[in-house]
Amino acid sequence: MPILSQTLDGTDSSTSPNVAYRQLSSDSQGGPDLRGRASQLRELEEVPQGRHLGLFSTIVLFVSRIVGSGIFATSSGIYQDVGGSPFLFFLAWFLAAALSFSGLYVYLELGSLVPRSGGTKVFLEFIYEKPYMLACVVFLIYSIMFGFNMLNALVFGEYFLHSIGIKADEFHTRLTGLLCVYFAAAIHGISYSHGVRAQNIIGALKLLLLLIMVLTGLYLVLMPSSISHIHSNLHWDDFFKTKTPMTSSTFAGAIIKASFSFSGWNSAHTVSNEVKDPIRTFKIAGPVSLIIVTVAYMLTNLAYIVVIPHDEIVNSGQLIGSLLFEKVFGHKVGKQFLTLSVALCASGNIFVVLYTISRVSQEVFREGFLPCSNFMASNWPFGAPLPTLVLSCTLTTLVILAPKGDLYNYIIALEGYPNQVFLGLTAFGIFIIRKRSPELRAPIRASLMGTVFLLLITLYLTISPFTSSKSPNPKGLENWPSYAVVAILCLGVCVSYWIVMFRLLPYVFGYRLTSKEVELSDGLIVKKWVKTYGDIPVDLDFID
Repeated sequence: MPILSQTLDGTDSSTSPNVAYRQLSSDSQGGPDLRGRASQLRELEEVPQGRHLGLFSTIVLFVSRIVGSGIFATSSGIYQDVGGSPFLFFLAWFLAAALSFSGLYVYLELGSLVPRSGGTKVFLEFIYEKPYMLACVVFLIYSIMFGFNMLNALVFGEYFLHSIGIKADEFHTRLTGLLCVYFAAAIHGISYSHGVRAQNIIGALKLLLLLIMVLTGLYLVLMPSSISHIHSNLHWDDFFKTKTPMTSSTFAGAIIKASFSFSGWNSAHTVSNEVKDPIRTFKIAGPVSLIIVTVAYMLTNLAYIVVIPHDEIVNSGQLIGSLLFEKVFGHKVGKQFLTLSVALCASGNIFVVLYTISRVSQEVFREGFLPCSNFMASNWPFGAPLPTLVLSCTLTTLVILAPKGDLYNYIIALEGYPNQVFLGLTAFGIFIIRKRSPELRAPIRASLMGTVFLLLITLYLTISPFTSSKSPNPKGLENWPSYAVVAILCLGVCVSYWIVMFRLLPYVFGYRLTSKEVELSDGLIVKKWVKTYGDIPVDLDFID
C-alpha cells in the first residue's frame, strides 16, 4: 500500500512504502483544515529524550534564559540611547517588559494550540501555509545564521576576569568566553540530563542573585543616605531632562536592547516536547518567571541611577553591574564575589542558550531542506544534539573574532531586529486564526489589547531605524551599515534560498518537490525531500 507524501502544491503523490509518514492536510480555504491540523498537532509528540522538565525546571529554564548578560551589561547602552533621561530610561524598560508580557500570552495561546517543540517556527508554519514553506524556511535559516552565543560569552569573559583582578585585553576576554561556551557545549553534547542538571544548579544561583538585586534596590530606595552612606544621583528636577541629544531611532534601539534583556520568555516553547504537561506548566511558569524578572530588573536599574553618576554610567560599558556592586558592597564583596556571581549568571545563560539553540537548530535540520540534514538533526553519538552544538560553537567562534568596536550592542540590535519582525507576524497570526476558525478556542487566550499593543510596538521598532538621518548604530560603529539594513539583507538571503529551492529550480527542471518522513536510528522523525519527475521519485542526495 503506497504511503502518501505532501507535495509542493499541496497535492499527494505515492512514494516508497518503506518510509513512515504522517500527513498534514493543506487547504487553501483555511477554516476546517485549520481545525483539523490543530487537532492533529495537539496530540503530544514524544522525542527520544522524553519529558523530563517539570514546573520548577521550566521556571528555571525561563529565568535562566532571560537573566544573563542583559541586565548587567545593556543598561549603560540604553542610558546613552535615551540621552541620559531617567524617565525615558525607565520608559524603555517598561515598554520592553510590557512587550514581553504581551508576547508571552501570544505564545501561550499558540503553544496551547500547537504544543510541539520549535516555538516560533512551529507557530509561523501553522499560521502561514501559503506560500508553501516560505515562513518556515525564512525563519529557520535566519535561526541558523544567528545561532551563536557571543553576547553572553563576552560578558562572562569580562566579568570573570574582572572579578579575579585581571585587567585583560579584548583578546583574552573573548578567549575566556569561548572556553566557557566550549565547556557548556561539551556537557550538553555528552549528556542532556547532566546539561539540564548543570543549568538547574546555576539557575538556582541566579534566583539567589535576583533576590540580592531586589534587596539592594529596596535598600537604596528606602534607606536614607545617613544609613546607606550612598549619595543619591537621582533628582526629580532633572528626571525628565535629557543630557545628550537623542532621536526616535535611538529610542527604538533602547527598547530593542531592553527587550534583549527580557529575551528568553519565548525560548521554552522550543522544547515543548520535553516538558511535562506543557500547557499547564507554561501557563504557570511563564507569567511567574516574567514577574520575578521584571521586579528585579526595575529595582536594579533604579539602583544604577541612584548610585552611579551620569558620567560613570555612560563610560561603564558592559561592567555597569560590577560598578554598582563595588560601590554598594565594597571592593572584596562587590567587585570579587558578586561580580563573580554575575559571571556565573552569564555562564548559566550560555548553558540555557546553547540548550535552546541546539533544539531549534535540530528542528531546522529535521525539515530536511538544508545540506547534511539527517546528520545535523541526529542525536549522535551520545543521545544528545552534539552536531548542532558544534555548529553553534563554530558560529560563536567566527563572530566573536570579529573586528573591534562596540560589537556587543551592535549584535544585540542586529539580532533583535528580525526577531521583532517574526514576533509581529506571530502576533498578527492570532487574528488570522480567530478569523478563520472562530470556534477554535485555545486553552490559553491572549488578550485583544495586549496583542494589539504588541503589534504596534513591533511596527514602531521595525520602522523607526529608517526615520532619522542619524545612524542608529552604537557609538564607534556609526560608519558601519545600519543594523536594520543588514538584518533585512539577511532576511533577503533566507527568502532567496526559498525561491531557488522551492520555486526556481522546480520550474526550470520540471519536477515537483515531495516531502516524506523517515525515522532515524535514535527514533527521531525527520523529513526527506524527493524530486518527482512525473511518477518517478528521485531523492535529493545532497541533503543526506
